[in-house]
Amino acid sequence: RRMYASTTRAMAVRAARRGREGHARACRGTTTTTRTTRRCARAVARREDTASGGLLATGASSFSAVARASMRSGDDGDDDGAGRSKPSYSNETKLRSEAQAPFRVARQFLYGACGASATIGTGIATIQLLTKLAGAPSAPPIEGTLENLAIDVTALAVFAFLYTREEKAKEKQMARIGREERLGRLRLELAGGRSVRLEDLRGFSRAVIVSGDEEYLCDAIGDAERVREELVKRGVLVIPVPTTASADVPPPAAEDRKFRATPLRVNEWLEWVREQKSMAKVGDDKGVYVGLRMDGRVRSSGTGRVPFERFSVELPPVDSWGGALDGFDGRVGVDS
Repeated sequence: RRMYASTTRAMAVRAARRGREGHARACRGTTTTTRTTRRCARAVARREDTASGGLLATGASSFSAVARASMRSGDDGDDDGAGRSKPSYSNETKLRSEAQAPFRVARQFLYGACGASATIGTGIATIQLLTKLAGAPSAPPIEGTLENLAIDVTALAVFAFLYTREEKAKEKQMARIGREERLGRLRLELAGGRSVRLEDLRGFSRAVIVSGDEEYLCDAIGDAERVREELVKRGVLVIPVPTTASADVPPPAAEDRKFRATPLRVNEWLEWVREQKSMAKVGDDKGVYVGLRMDGRVRSSGTGRVPFERFSVELPPVDSWGGALDGFDGRVGVDS
């Protein structure tokens, strides 16, 4: 019994030792596997981080390129989806447009709301007509449905036409105001040597821009000299813009401070004049004149000799009460 007990204890000790050794080997294997797994996971994570960094860098560079392209396109104007760029206007231009046509927004809202109502009515009448043609017993009479459909379609067409007409008038007006704003930013030099923008003379002078060759400009200046005194009283400022670099136009004298001015950066003035000629379908070789109101808006333009004598008679003096309400300035009104 003693031998059996000792043998049993020895076998139990050896079994326990083997179990501990096996467990230790298993733990070491698990630890090794865990370490290997962790190393693999870290390697995969590093590869993913590298790939993600490349993708992020590529995405960032692509976004930067798109942003730069958008900024460039925003400077030139918005794309209307058909390859044509729509001009962008400043907030001042939009405010001037709303001031000159204060009820246009209300009209467009009214036309849009009525057009939406007509669209809903057209859809309902169309469904009623289809249900009647399909033989639905509870559908309204087809005569009334056709009448309602015709009324809704006609109303939709009318309000769509009115809204489109208002939008075209708005674009035309804003284009005109935009041209006037660009003209106001052009610089000129007064006879005393002072450099100003044309918009700085608003409220003080009625600028008359004369553009043509040397002969046309000399004739225009000569015509203005004949009625110089009357034109000065009426605030007329003559700005000759030569179309050729070889044009020899006599410079203004010291006493011409309120009568004549010299354009600076002539290329910018010529670009604006060419735009006006292109819109009016006037040849580049023809001399033109553009007369401005006291507020900087274009009031009169044409080809041929500049009617300075008529200006000297029609325009009221700048220190009189008539000023901006009659004559060459025209009557100030709004789009009501």
